[in-house]
Amino acid sequence: MKKRIILLLVLTTIFALSFNAVMAQESPYTLRIMRDWGYGNGPDINGRMSLSVKGDQDLIQQVTFFIDGEVMASVAASPFKHQFDTNNFEPGLHRLTAEVKTSSGETHTTNGLVSNFVEKSEANQSMLKILLLIGGIVVASMGIQFLMQKKANKNPKYDENGRVQYGVFGGAICPSCGQPFNRSFLGINLVGVRLERCPHCGKLVAARRASPEQLESAERRSRPESAEQASVKSNLDKEQDIYDDSKYTDL
Repeated sequence: MKKRIILLLVLTTIFALSFNAVMAQESPYTLRIMRDWGYGNGPDINGRMSLSVKGDQDLIQQVTFFIDGEVMASVAASPFKHQFDTNNFEPGLHRLTAEVKTSSGETHTTNGLVSNFVEKSEANQSMLKILLLIGGIVVASMGIQFLMQKKANKNPKYDENGRVQYGVFGGAICPSCGQPFNRSFLGINLVGVRLERCPHCGKLVAARRASPEQLESAERRSRPESAEQASVKSNLDKEQDIYDDSKYTDL
């Protein structure tokens, strides 16, 4: 007998859950929340928010928004939105829902959204921690970028023609000191330029990718010929001398 009762309760529970899921799927409207101004981190929110419903707006006659089962506002005109401030409510978890009445006389209940209204001081502390974390990451990436660029410019790589290789991101010319340097993958990508730190003068500059001709011109202006370049040039001069000598024959 007990087994039958337990089985009946289990089946009833499954049926109820399935019925609710089907009803939720059949509802043509869903509730949405948008942060207009304030703090948001997952379910934790603070500040000015807006509630709206997603669905066929042309059929909507009126939307009533609820918080914890109590009416927040009734809107009977498009765009059927309601703006509120979380600081006007008690801190903690709140369930938000909406009831949509259509021009055909139907009434639909939207899904529920559960949000945690945090106090303004708590939101400010969380925001400060996030900003400090982001600032730390930016400073660390800039430091790593500076060291990598300094190493790359101290020991540059050359191709078979004696030209400096600037890597995948190419080279840039510092608008402050005029010296060329490698653009790093740690640079902050902006529209058409990358925010980089010049390894020569240490300034943060907008590094636009320079052409090979511009880089060669900047190299000639900024630094003397390196030992490796001199070696390549010396070998070419020797080959030219040998060729010139072969044109003459001793009598």
